[in-house]
Amino acid sequence: MSRGFISLKGIVTVAENNLSDDMIYNWRNELRSHSDGVFVVASSQAQKYKNQGFDKSEVVELLAADNYDLEVANRVASKLFDNNEGTIAKQAIEVAVVPTKYSDCSPIIEKTLEKFSAKEFVKKLTLGEHSIVKTDSKGVESWLKLVQMAKDNESMRTALHKELKPWVEEALLNSVLKSQTENPVVEAKSNSKVVVSMRKGTAEVDLNNATSSSQKFIEGNYAYFGLADEYMVSAADSISPYARLKRALRD
Repeated sequence: MSRGFISLKGIVTVAENNLSDDMIYNWRNELRSHSDGVFVVASSQAQKYKNQGFDKSEVVELLAADNYDLEVANRVASKLFDNNEGTIAKQAIEVAVVPTKYSDCSPIIEKTLEKFSAKEFVKKLTLGEHSIVKTDSKGVESWLKLVQMAKDNESMRTALHKELKPWVEEALLNSVLKSQTENPVVEAKSNSKVVVSMRKGTAEVDLNNATSSSQKFIEGNYAYFGLADEYMVSAADSISPYARLKRALRD
């Protein structure tokens, strides 16, 4: 598919490419140094295993194989499987408020795909100065065909995610790099809202609802694809690892 522009991936430096491997923020690993963080991260992983069809004992074994302490693995599995509600009291959602990789965004993308028509989905993805995908009219038509097929066919949905992944990861990397180079100043406005000021502008970020008031975030339809702009990245990077995780939880 024609991109209609030179990808940033072709011009970033070797150092920047190394940063893109883990999107700079290896927050999940940081959380393992916090006892509360370990439990919540393990709970999120256990939920994923349960969703894949594994039973309680298998989940314990899988968590142990993931290098979680056996006591933590048993406690997490018991809370997940023995709870009458069948879920952890405050289940970690699959999407981090501020994503670090494509898998953080894909559940939001799935919801957007289900909610909107193929035409609306592609419009949100490709139109405007701040669009996630930069392409020409021929490219838009190709995306439209792919999205239409993906709405009804599981294999084509997989193909859609494969096509979207480099664009989404490039947008994430772009936001991280801009956050690092724009000398952001973060000021708390409330428990969840902060104002982030950079050389090129100011935006209000709501970390509970994963939103930014920046033109890029709004006009680029970032919320529909689970993406974060540089203001959100800066806001999240100003708080502790465990606080980051708490902002990625919802009832």
